[in-house]
Amino acid sequence: MKSTFGYKYLTKNMSVLNLEMTTIRDLDESIDILCEHFGEEDQDQSLAEEHCPYFGVMWEAGIGLSQFLTREMCEGKKILEIGCGLALPSFIATRFGGNVIATDFHADVPLFLQENQEKNKINFEYQVMNWRNEIERTKTSLGLFDLVIGSDILYESQHADQVAEALIAFLKPGGKILLSDPGRAYVQKFISAMQKLGYPEKFTTQKVPAHLTPKNIDREIYLFEFSK
Repeated sequence: MKSTFGYKYLTKNMSVLNLEMTTIRDLDESIDILCEHFGEEDQDQSLAEEHCPYFGVMWEAGIGLSQFLTREMCEGKKILEIGCGLALPSFIATRFGGNVIATDFHADVPLFLQENQEKNKINFEYQVMNWRNEIERTKTSLGLFDLVIGSDILYESQHADQVAEALIAFLKPGGKILLSDPGRAYVQKFISAMQKLGYPEKFTTQKVPAHLTPKNIDREIYLFEFSK
């Protein structure tokens, strides 16, 4: 599969939750290809979020969130996924009858989404959105949602406050937020930010089975549910 930046992704197929998904074959391998593309003198470009192919990996937190979703949560609901990457939760939510809009800002996300939607005969809308700085613009065009979801998006210190504000900004009155995380350092900071904004959490976990994890060991994923 050819990137919009001109290099080629090496891919693999993965079966997960009764879906057949095309993913990047190996993240480190793809980063090496990207570094070669930009050249040794421009390594900052290779690792910038708008270029680095983190989106193309089937992250365990996304699997955990997808396992947690139910038809009761999704059917007939307007649902927004932020930082969707391969958007496994959006596939599951759509299969459960949700009206889903998935969002991300990496230019190559649509390439994988189109292939995986065609492969699984599941279709949902995709919109380009950087939740760090495009909340008001996107809220005007997309409106508010019954359910706002995200997985493994708390990987930088400033994300805790940014994610909290972004999730709440898109939520209808009485709506619900679901966030999954593998246990990163900024989870507690995010929970505190949500509490200050008036959204206490309910906490549970999901076990991602070994055959779906890179290290082939069971992985516990944290699930946080927020509502007023």
